[in-house]
Amino acid sequence: MMAKCPVCETEYTPNEVETCSVCGYDLTPYPPIIGGIPSGFLEKEKKRIAAAKRVWQLSQSQVESAQLMVSHLQSQLDEMTRKIDGFTQSQSQLQSQNKAIASQLQSQNKAIASSQLQSQSQLESQIEAIASQSQSQLESQNEAIASQLKSITEAVADITPIVSSSGFDYSELDRLLKSGEWKAADEETTKMMWRVAGKTGGYLYNDDIKNFPGEDLRIIDGLWVKHSRGRFGFSVQKQIYINCGGLPDGSYPGDTIWERYCGEVGWRVNGSYISWSDCTFSAAAPLGHLPGMAMDEYWGVFLESGVALFCRAQTCKL
Repeated sequence: MMAKCPVCETEYTPNEVETCSVCGYDLTPYPPIIGGIPSGFLEKEKKRIAAAKRVWQLSQSQVESAQLMVSHLQSQLDEMTRKIDGFTQSQSQLQSQNKAIASQLQSQNKAIASSQLQSQSQLESQIEAIASQSQSQLESQNEAIASQLKSITEAVADITPIVSSSGFDYSELDRLLKSGEWKAADEETTKMMWRVAGKTGGYLYNDDIKNFPGEDLRIIDGLWVKHSRGRFGFSVQKQIYINCGGLPDGSYPGDTIWERYCGEVGWRVNGSYISWSDCTFSAAAPLGHLPGMAMDEYWGVFLESGVALFCRAQTCKL
């Protein structure tokens, strides 16, 4: 069954192409997530698609303008060609007249023939100059349009804000995630959450998480989800926790559910919890494996903050 690109509505065969052949939009399907893709992420995806549609429509408008300009130049070229054809017809008539009086005006005919050759050469040069100029103008206009489309696309490509209203700048986290530096990004996440919580180190406890600003939590989660293509982020971890039987209400779910959750995200292997240094810092890590928040060996503290984080994520609609 054919599907349509959500941006330009070009038909394609699912699972056979990764990007749209017309607008270049990423058509890679989202990886399967137990319980379905989080509604918050879907809402963000709808906004991103809407922005991409606006860019596509604007680009199409500019392309249509370019096509109109090309059509105008083609009309000018056609008009010039008609004039050239008319001149050639007049020249043919003149040659016929010359042949009729060739016997009487042989010497003059030679001069006329020479003049004709010179005119023909000049005419051909003019035609080449006009064609070259028109082609050059068209190429320059196409390059200008392509440059404008690139600038517009780059301007709307990143719709996730990286500076919160309270002044915390997440540009470095955005850069690390974008370049796939997962371990450094995990460390930067911990540092940023310390700063937002008013700490310089240590661990985030229950009260720290409960009072954590929702906007900053959404920015951090949005950057992780975006650059991991939906594999990592607090919202992804929360959904896995719920799928394992946990409730995002801040209460401890019991050892069975918690151990099941840690096993699902790869934090518990062969019946033992791993340390933060043993995490898999790559895109091939299990779903929800990151961020690990530099959990290290203090699992009691992380358990408390983790359960509180799921509750906060639910409250902030992650």
